[in-house]
Amino acid sequence: MDGPIAHALRPFAGGRQDAPIAFLDRDGVLNMSLDGYVNHPEELELIPGTVRSLRTLKEQGFLLCVVTNQSAVGRGLWDDERLHEIHDRFDAMLAPHGAQPDLILACPHVPWAGCACRKPMSGMLSLGASLLRSDEGFGVLRQRMNNAEADVHPGDLMVGDRGTDVKAGLNFGARTFRTVRDVGLEPWLGRLSDREDPGNEVR
Repeated sequence: MDGPIAHALRPFAGGRQDAPIAFLDRDGVLNMSLDGYVNHPEELELIPGTVRSLRTLKEQGFLLCVVTNQSAVGRGLWDDERLHEIHDRFDAMLAPHGAQPDLILACPHVPWAGCACRKPMSGMLSLGASLLRSDEGFGVLRQRMNNAEADVHPGDLMVGDRGTDVKAGLNFGARTFRTVRDVGLEPWLGRLSDREDPGNEVR
């Protein structure tokens, strides 16, 4: 597997050069984390406030791109089909409320693989920005997997609950925010929507 696994169920919001992107970690930020992995769709539990938070970000003009490390695939614990099933369930929980992400990207590689997409590397953010801002959308997905370059919008942000998430955001050049595991986005909405807020430094 050369690059991240992409998941989207709707026509692409391509060509949105003017729109900022909210890059969001998944486990511990949008859904409750587990000790290990979310191994089955039925194990997904949204953090309270996730629906309201995602809908608010969309109403503020953000495109939503989930970027998540999922090395269970690379470790052979389950395959990319299972990952799509989990993300189908994730999307189904959010779609009725108008809070579904525009794109989900997952790095399937183990930490020692040396890939460019696993956070703290910024490959998933670069690919997400390239795809969401391209007029061609998914038609160029394969060509862009290993050659994703995208300009950073001044409103782009990255939110995660780990230092690797924050480092990925900083490496990409986005405003970065480190949340508390399983607390969710809602307490941070004021800061996220404030374009003058520079975000957090890595500690």
